[in-house]
Amino acid sequence: MTIFLGRNVAKSEKANSYPSMMDRQTLRLTVLVFVFLLAVGMVTACSSSSQSDVGAPSNLDQLKLMQTYVGMWQRNIGNDTVDVWTVQQYGNAFISTAYRVINGTKSFIFAENWGFSSEENKFRGFTLLYNGIITTWIASFTTEKRWIGYTLVNFNPKQVTTKFELTLETPTKIIAVTFDRNGVKTREVEWSKIK
Repeated sequence: MTIFLGRNVAKSEKANSYPSMMDRQTLRLTVLVFVFLLAVGMVTACSSSSQSDVGAPSNLDQLKLMQTYVGMWQRNIGNDTVDVWTVQQYGNAFISTAYRVINGTKSFIFAENWGFSSEENKFRGFTLLYNGIITTWIASFTTEKRWIGYTLVNFNPKQVTTKFELTLETPTKIIAVTFDRNGVKTREVEWSKIK
C-alpha cells in the first residue's frame, strides 16, 4: 500500500484510477498560472476604473496645452508677500519651482518634476515640499483650458489624497482649485503670469 493524498491506495488501483504524479504537478501548475493571470487581469481592470482616472480626451495635444503654463506666475498673499511659481519645459518633461517672497526674503515652497506618457495620454509627476514630504500625482487636460489631476500615494490610483483643477481663464490668469478626497473644495487661488 502507498499513502497517496491522505488515503491508502493499492498500487494497482493507483495505476488505473489516479493521474501520475507528473500529470498532477502539471495540472497544479496550470491552475496556479491561470489563477495568477486572472488575478492580474482583475487588478488591472479595477485600477483602470479607479477614482483617479482622469480620462483625457485623445484629441487634445497634451504637450502643446502644457506649454501655455511655461513661464513665471505670481499670486499676491498680502502686504509685502507674494508666491512665485516658475514652469520650464525640457522636451516631454517639465520642472517647476515655487517660492514665497516676504519683504524681499525668498523662501522655498516646493519643486516639481513631471513627464508626459503618450501611452496613457497623461502627465505623471512628483512634488518635493519644503518640509521634505514627497507627493505623486497624475493629471491631464480634459478641455483646452482645464487641467485636472489627483494627488496619490506612490502613484497608486486607489489611494487618492486630493484632487486639483487648474483652469486657464486667460493666457495670463490661472485659477487653481484643490478638493479633499471627498470632493469638498479646500482652496482656491489665482495665479497671474508675469513673464
